[in-house]
Amino acid sequence: MTLLMIHRLPLFALLMGLSTTAISAAEPGGAKVVDFNREVQPILAEHCYACHGPDEKSRKADLRLDTKDGLATVVTAGKPPESELIERVAGHDPDTVMPPKKFNKPLKPEQVAKLTQWVEQGAKWNEHWAFVAPKKTAVPTVQGATGAIDRFLLARLEREGLKANPEAPKATWLRRVTFDLTGLPPTPAEIDAYLKDTGVNAAEKVVDRLLASPRYGEHMARYWLDNARYGDTHGLHLDNFREMWTYREWIIGSFNRNQPFNRFLVEQVAGDLLPNPTVEQLVATGFLRCGITTSEGGSIEEECYVRNVVDIVDTFGSVMLGLTAGCARCHDHKYDPISQKDYYSLFAYFNSIEGSALDGNAARHAPIVSVPTAGQSQKLKELQAKFAGLNKRIAEAVAKASYTEDASAAEAVNPKLREVVWIDDALPPKSQFAAEGGTNVAWEFVEKSVREPASGTKSVKLTATGLRQVVVSEVSPGLRVGEGDKLFASVWIDPKNPPKEIMLQWHTTGWLHRAFWGENRIDWGMDRTTERRQQGQLPEGGKWVRLEVPAARVGIKPGTVITGLAFTQFDGTAFWDKAGLLTSTPQGDRHFDSLNEWAAVSVADTAVPKAIRDLLKFDAAKRTAAQSKELRDYFIEYGYTKTRETLDPLHKERAELTVQLTKAQGEIPVSYVFKERPTPRPAFLLKRGEYDQRGDQVGRATPKALPAVPKGTLVNRLGLANWLVDAKHPLTARVAVNRFWQQLFGTGLVKTADDFGTQGELPSHPELLDWLAVDFVESGWDVKKFMKSLVLSAAYRQSAKVTADKLAKDPQNRLLARGPRYRLDAEMIRDQALFVSGLLVEKVGGPSVKPPQPAGLWEAVGYTGSNTARFTPDKDAEKTHRRSLYTFWKRTAPPPQMTALDAPSREACTVRRERTNTPLQALLLMNETQFVEAARGAARRALQDGGDDPAGYLFKLIVCRPATDAERTLLKSAFEGFRADFTKDPSAAKKLAAEGKGDPVTLAAWTMVANTILNLDEVLTK
Repeated sequence: MTLLMIHRLPLFALLMGLSTTAISAAEPGGAKVVDFNREVQPILAEHCYACHGPDEKSRKADLRLDTKDGLATVVTAGKPPESELIERVAGHDPDTVMPPKKFNKPLKPEQVAKLTQWVEQGAKWNEHWAFVAPKKTAVPTVQGATGAIDRFLLARLEREGLKANPEAPKATWLRRVTFDLTGLPPTPAEIDAYLKDTGVNAAEKVVDRLLASPRYGEHMARYWLDNARYGDTHGLHLDNFREMWTYREWIIGSFNRNQPFNRFLVEQVAGDLLPNPTVEQLVATGFLRCGITTSEGGSIEEECYVRNVVDIVDTFGSVMLGLTAGCARCHDHKYDPISQKDYYSLFAYFNSIEGSALDGNAARHAPIVSVPTAGQSQKLKELQAKFAGLNKRIAEAVAKASYTEDASAAEAVNPKLREVVWIDDALPPKSQFAAEGGTNVAWEFVEKSVREPASGTKSVKLTATGLRQVVVSEVSPGLRVGEGDKLFASVWIDPKNPPKEIMLQWHTTGWLHRAFWGENRIDWGMDRTTERRQQGQLPEGGKWVRLEVPAARVGIKPGTVITGLAFTQFDGTAFWDKAGLLTSTPQGDRHFDSLNEWAAVSVADTAVPKAIRDLLKFDAAKRTAAQSKELRDYFIEYGYTKTRETLDPLHKERAELTVQLTKAQGEIPVSYVFKERPTPRPAFLLKRGEYDQRGDQVGRATPKALPAVPKGTLVNRLGLANWLVDAKHPLTARVAVNRFWQQLFGTGLVKTADDFGTQGELPSHPELLDWLAVDFVESGWDVKKFMKSLVLSAAYRQSAKVTADKLAKDPQNRLLARGPRYRLDAEMIRDQALFVSGLLVEKVGGPSVKPPQPAGLWEAVGYTGSNTARFTPDKDAEKTHRRSLYTFWKRTAPPPQMTALDAPSREACTVRRERTNTPLQALLLMNETQFVEAARGAARRALQDGGDDPAGYLFKLIVCRPATDAERTLLKSAFEGFRADFTKDPSAAKKLAAEGKGDPVTLAAWTMVANTILNLDEVLTK
């Protein structure tokens, strides 16, 4: 179907006039060939794809402008007058012009001219650049440039009429590269050493030293943790603690040992599917488990399962592919060739994780793996050896024991019911009674002279006005309930002052079991359930009445242990006596001389393992010899009276060893991992992305716009991971090198590091990007080699000074005619302050720590039932002064020192942080506790090591270059001013100087100077 074309010739004449003007201005003497990817596709993507793009459901007129065949229906190559595309975009008729006026995105005249010129030149069409495998093009020859990076950059500068800056001062480059490779500044000693080294390889030696430092892995890990959306809490509802810091440790180690980046990716996507995976490779799959989860009451598991997998797919798309794959969850992507079926075909790779989608609010939400240190492994091995040896001794003792069932006891006996009395004249010996207060009153045992008891010599008197009760709890041993057991108590109602209601309550795992007589006045528990069950009318007054309640009627199952009892009444007076359990179940010592006698009471005893109870239910005549032996051995070990002297001490020893083992295992850290279900879970296209709106079932497959998975590849996550790092993959290496470039230069060659699709920004230097991607793969995905090549390039080493001309032509420094200069990230700013103060604790790895933060931040978002509802800072400097990488990350309230400086919440993956400048940041850096503490530490260092020039020492320590005479004079003047102020207010000086040796006024004044330097623009920027 074609669209109506109107007034072609006049419009074409106008367009050719515009086009010719644009061409002659840009290329005097000849027409420049229009590049489809860089000049045409961006116009179509921005203005046309919403209605004529990949999304079939939103597509109008059945016309696609994102494909070669679709464009061919409205474009006649070489003939703009006959091309309906040109007619529509250049028209003025509101009924036919494209885009429609209501779309509010009209084309500019120069865009129309560019499309016209492209059609006139033959309408050459190309695949979107990011979906075509990168190739190395010839490196330009540029005078004075050596490496490929600089030759590509300088060639572009020459075309733009710009020149690169001269090399930055040595100290400037040293600070820049030290920050970029370690996240920390150089020390004065390192500055002096580099300034003195005049060798041709002095810079290379610095880089090699920095890359070999453990600080390198810590710094590189920080960027990746943003990608992985790492946090120390679940992220939703209670936002409870999550234990997976060993994943962070794996990331640090991976960068430090320079693991090839392709293996780095493969192990995170599918480490568990590698042959005989190591613990480290399992830990790596924590990347897939870092997303936010919940166990909120009312949550639907299927909905949470879908949300969890969607998070993985979206993260995989952004981090690994550099695509906005999440836009295809509800419908076909409107701008990129990713269909909704493509999305759920990727979903199918990740939807078969074993375990529940609900996290149970648990720190250790399976699947998990233990990650012991060498010392912990050895200790565990030793304890397990002891445990095995002890079990062997027990087995030998059982085997040696002699037992023969008496012929008279050949059949199982039915033990008689007996009363186990808990309360009669006194409370149980080992118990706690509730203190007076509220509805609780003291136990009052009265003699016969007051009331003749039902049993013994005393009874309990309870007089109530309203609701009152006497309570006994934590009884040891408790009452063990068996099948058919009945609970009982005796009561004497005062006929002159009868209660309106009496109630018995029993405690098991809680006060959940109640029976009452009389009016329904006490509203505890849910009525007409086992929490509040009516047994009848109020008993007759003036005589003792025995109350009996079947345990099952109030929800107490066989095997349950009762640990508390309450006599409760509403108004009136009553006497209570003789309460307990009518049972055939042994209480306390459950040992017998007869196996059959033991069997009769153990068949319903939940303290006995289920496998043994199942055997006891089995007809004895039909048991195999092995089953009979298993029963006999269990009885001899646990139930036979005559083996107690031998086996009880061994059991005690085993119990003590079990405690040690449990403690040792609990001390071993764990990490969340991905574990595949034995049978893959089916995946479906979800209509509008809703978890309960299943469409067609889909199989595992990669997006059709990208290269197909090679034949013979396993159709699982390992196959997907290997496809991802295939040398011919168009995205993976490009995305990776672009992110590393972004780390060093502030902006990637592709500015939209998370979007290499048609809505993303085009590469500033496409040939360089492709050359770097191919070279990275050819190097064996060597990250350290790649980083070294960047920081030693002339582009990176040049001065960051900017002229008015360069600022006007390239305000964002995309052409790199000057060195990188931008504000440091949050972690680098805080770590720098601690480092120059001498306070930074450099310990690699370990659990997250909690430096101080303003009070109330967690409480404002925390639920009372959460274990992160209240923030308690660590007190030990060994924790509070660690690198920011290790700061505890509560996702509903991230560390404020980080978020104020634009760190993300990590509720979703972030591959490109924003940078803002706000007054809040200045207030933070000048006043926050640890920044003031750091300033004081730096001041102490200046007084201790600065000799007769503390100002110069302090400046060099923090700014990383020698101070000029003018700067030194200014600092001394500031010091004198601060000292004069503190001399007038010594209490303020003491408060700022805190405890320590020396004159508090002098220390306080230098602290203010250090604080000032720490807030200099030169210190906060790279």
